[in-house]
Amino acid sequence: MRTRTRVFAASTLLALVAQSASAQFYTNAIGEGLSEGISDNGVATGSFGTSDNAYFVWTVDGGTVSIGGVAPGNGVGGQGKISNDGRFISGSTFNAAEGYHEMSRYDRNTGLWTGFGMIPVIGQQLDASVSSGWGISGDGTSVVGLGWTTEGTADAHAMQWMDGVGVIDLGTNMVGESARANAADLDGNVVVGWQDGAGRQGSVWVDGVQELIFLPDASPALEAFAVSSDGQWVTGIGVGGFFDPGMAYRYNTVTNTTELLPNLVVGGERNMAGTGITADGATIAGGTWGFGPALFGRAYIWREGVGTIDFSDYLDEVGVAYDPTFVFAFVSDVSPNGEWFTGWGNFGAPGSVSFFVHIKQNCNEADLAEPFGSLDFSDVVAFLTAFGAMDPAADLAPPMGVFDFSDVVAFLGAFGAGCP
Repeated sequence: MRTRTRVFAASTLLALVAQSASAQFYTNAIGEGLSEGISDNGVATGSFGTSDNAYFVWTVDGGTVSIGGVAPGNGVGGQGKISNDGRFISGSTFNAAEGYHEMSRYDRNTGLWTGFGMIPVIGQQLDASVSSGWGISGDGTSVVGLGWTTEGTADAHAMQWMDGVGVIDLGTNMVGESARANAADLDGNVVVGWQDGAGRQGSVWVDGVQELIFLPDASPALEAFAVSSDGQWVTGIGVGGFFDPGMAYRYNTVTNTTELLPNLVVGGERNMAGTGITADGATIAGGTWGFGPALFGRAYIWREGVGTIDFSDYLDEVGVAYDPTFVFAFVSDVSPNGEWFTGWGNFGAPGSVSFFVHIKQNCNEADLAEPFGSLDFSDVVAFLTAFGAMDPAADLAPPMGVFDFSDVVAFLGAFGAGCP
């Protein structure tokens, strides 16, 4: 049986290689919204802004589709972020029965939004809203954001909704000052955001207990935007002087230590934000820009042990082909598994669009023949030869020691990724 499997695999491999998917670069169109989150399986979400005043979902096959809700603008806050599996999305919606906007979660399986109301006891409506949703846990069971309270005239508390628990008041560590939660780890036990008082200082809530983030020089770190799936690593924004580039940061919630992420050597500007982080905290992406909105900045990626480089240089490094006229302005998110990136840019002319990049990991195992550092027909021949001889070089998938079609599938996945 195993011999027949090897013969079948060898006879069909060449045809299957031609059908393998390669790393891809996609964009939507002007007016189709700016993306804010992306999942492990390449489902992205974001908002149209005031033009449509709703959130959207983007997929490779379906493109951009409106899912309703009330996106930021017209006095309503919120952000479209997505669970790791692409099912649940955070945001804000209008509760017609109560007459206010509220923190909400969208379920792609049902096509429905569920609102979570206001903070218990001290919650209140301020202008059009009682709360707003800004982030979601990796498993989708927790939504975080802020809720308006009766403490002071316009004070907000960080707020969390947890499945099976309900709404939780994460509070503020300073009476009269507001706080907001922006993101949560895999199960919602670690939440990050900001605390007013020393500007928007980076803040972490671990099991509901708040702590502030400080930089290595003991000055307050600024707003935290993202947290790794295990809750250990947090990243956020840094602002430099008028003529000095800022530096984003990576904070360790276990050791309570902070490290600065160097800005781009060429093109680094006053603001540098870390907005996306992988599950292990080893990769952070975002953007650097001067004055004004981040739409006109430059996207970057930082990797542990490598440092900070221009995002377009990273795509060149991993072999992703993209339109040479495209300007990568900002990475808004990276999927926890590190295979998908999304953000904003333009084609060198007015009008921003969202980009979506798929980078298949672990392609080195398909690089079996010279010239090393590239994948071509010589690697296919080398795999076929090794597979037929039951050489360990072709033993790429469990059960190890057995040469069957699972090894062919593993080779196809690695070869089709197109990475060097």
